[in-house]
Amino acid sequence: MGKNVSLNKITVLAILSLLAVTFITFFKSALELEDAEQAYYSQWLRWGYDDQPPLYTWLQYGFNYLFGIGKIAFSMLRGLLFAGTLLLLYQFSVLRIKDTDKSKLVVLLLVLVPVFIDFTFRRLSHTSLLCLCVVASYYSIQLLKARKSISNYLLLGFLVGVGILSKYNYVFFLVTFALVTLWDKEMRAIVFNPKILVSILFSVLLVAPHIYWLLGPDEFQTFLASSVEEKIGIEEADFGFTLLPILIYAKGLFALIFPIFLVIGIGYFTKYLSFNKQKLHWFAKMFFVQLLVLGLFFLIFQSQKVETRWLMPLFIPFMVLLIESNSFKNNQKLVLVGFWIFILVIGIQTIRTPIEKLLNIPSSVHFGFEPVVNKLKVNYDEYQWVLPNVTYAGNVRLLYPERTILSADDYSLTALELKHEREVEITINPSNVKQATPVDSLIGFGKEKENLYFFVN
Repeated sequence: MGKNVSLNKITVLAILSLLAVTFITFFKSALELEDAEQAYYSQWLRWGYDDQPPLYTWLQYGFNYLFGIGKIAFSMLRGLLFAGTLLLLYQFSVLRIKDTDKSKLVVLLLVLVPVFIDFTFRRLSHTSLLCLCVVASYYSIQLLKARKSISNYLLLGFLVGVGILSKYNYVFFLVTFALVTLWDKEMRAIVFNPKILVSILFSVLLVAPHIYWLLGPDEFQTFLASSVEEKIGIEEADFGFTLLPILIYAKGLFALIFPIFLVIGIGYFTKYLSFNKQKLHWFAKMFFVQLLVLGLFFLIFQSQKVETRWLMPLFIPFMVLLIESNSFKNNQKLVLVGFWIFILVIGIQTIRTPIEKLLNIPSSVHFGFEPVVNKLKVNYDEYQWVLPNVTYAGNVRLLYPERTILSADDYSLTALELKHEREVEITINPSNVKQATPVDSLIGFGKEKENLYFFVN
C-alpha cells in the first residue's frame, strides 16, 4: 500500500507539473527565447539546426502537426519532458534504494535546484530533453547491472543515440562512462560483454546522418565550434593559461547545489539525518569522474562562462546518490512536507507571469509581436519576410503560421529555403544592411525599446 501511495504522489506531481507548464503560456503575450527558436526551426525537418542537434525540433515538429502551431504545442512538449524526468528519476531511485519513501525524497529534492524549477519548468528545450536522456541512461545502466539482456543493451544503444541527438553535452556523460569502465569491475562486465555491439550498432545508426550533416561538405562543425567558443567565453581569456576556469566552475556548482547542501547541513546539525557509510560503487565513481571531466574541459579550454543549466542535466541523477547515502528519522513525514512544498513552488511558478504583468515588472513575454506582423501583412505581404533573429522569427511565425519565415542569424538555411524573388528584411542595426535608406521602421518596440528598420530587395 505504501508503495502505491508514494507512486501516486509522484504521478500527481508529474500531472500537475504538465498542466502548470501548459497553463503558464496563456498569460504570455510572446514566446520565451527557446520556444521562439522552436517555433522558427520547426518549420523544417533538417538533420541539424545551427549549433544544436535535431531531436528536440523533430519532436516539436510532430507536436505542431498534432496540436497546431500555437503556444500549447510548445509548452506541452516541455511539460511532458519535465514530468517524464520526475517519473523516471523516481523509477531509477527505486531500483537503487529499494525504499519508496526515500525514492520519493529524491524527486522532492529537485525543488531545491533553482535552475531546474525555474528554467526547466518555464523555458528550456534541448536541456530539458537532455535531463531526461541522462536520467534514462543511468536507469539503463542499472538495468544492465542486474540483467545483461539483448533488450537492455538495445535500450542503452537507443538512449546513447537519442542523448547525442538531444544535446551535444551528452558527450560529457559518455566520456565519464568510458573512464569509469576502466576503473570499475561492474562497469567492465557490462561494456566488455559481446552484446555491447548491439548498443554500439544501434546508436551509430541513429546518429550517423546527423554526424554526416555536421562534418559534411557544408562544414557546419565550424559554426558549432564558433558557437561553443562564444558560449563558454574562450575569446575573453586574454591572460594566458590560468586556474580561473576552475573557480568559475566551482561557482557554477555552488549555485546549483547550495540550497540542497544548506538543507542537508541543517538536517545534520539538528540530528534529523545521518550519513551512511558506503563502499565506492560504480555510481559514486561516476559522480567523482563527472566532476573531474567537466573541470578538465573548462580548464583546458579556459572557459570564462559556466552556466548552471549546463551542469544540471549531468548532476541531477546524483540526487539518488545523495539520498541513498543518508538515513532520515521520519521518511513519511518528510515526503508529506516535501510533497506540499513542491506543489506550492509549482503554484508560484504558475502565477508568476500574471503577477509580473499586474505589477508592471518588465518581461519580454509581456510584449506581443502583433505590431511587427501587422505592418508586414499590410505593407509587405507579397515579400519573403526575413527577421533579425530567431526570437523575432519564431514569434512572427506563431502569429502568422501560414507562411515560411526566415531569420538572418540562421546559418543552417539551405539554398532551397533561401530561394525567393523579393524580400523584406527587418534589422535592429541598419549599419549591417547595404541599402542606405530603410523603407519603413518601428521605433521603440518591445521590452528593450528596439528600433526596427525595414529594407526591401
